[in-house]
Amino acid sequence: ELRAELKDDQKFSEIYNFTFDWAKEKGQKSLALDTAVGMWQLLFAEKQWPLIAHWCQFVQERHNKAISRDTWAQLLDFVNTVDPSLSNYDTDGAWPYLIDEFVDYLNENGIVQRG
Repeated sequence: ELRAELKDDQKFSEIYNFTFDWAKEKGQKSLALDTAVGMWQLLFAEKQWPLIAHWCQFVQERHNKAISRDTWAQLLDFVNTVDPSLSNYDTDGAWPYLIDEFVDYLNENGIVQRG
């Protein structure tokens, strides 16, 4: 019944945060990019975040390095607080650089149009 648990926001958050430590190589502080992308695709398949494919493509094209715990955690905050249309995205908010870059990427590529 893992799928049902992934639909519950609290459970999803617990599983999501656990996954970072579970999936990273022993002794490493960060998660290998390909591993992170695989985990995101798996986890967000149930959560149905419409921007997941764009996020995975973005980090592979523009970031192309291991994913820190901060980035891992902040992506979930972004998913939970920012509408997929980015209508409530605050450009002056305290988002990390990578998230701001992702928003720029979405706009540049015409994926999301912000008014």
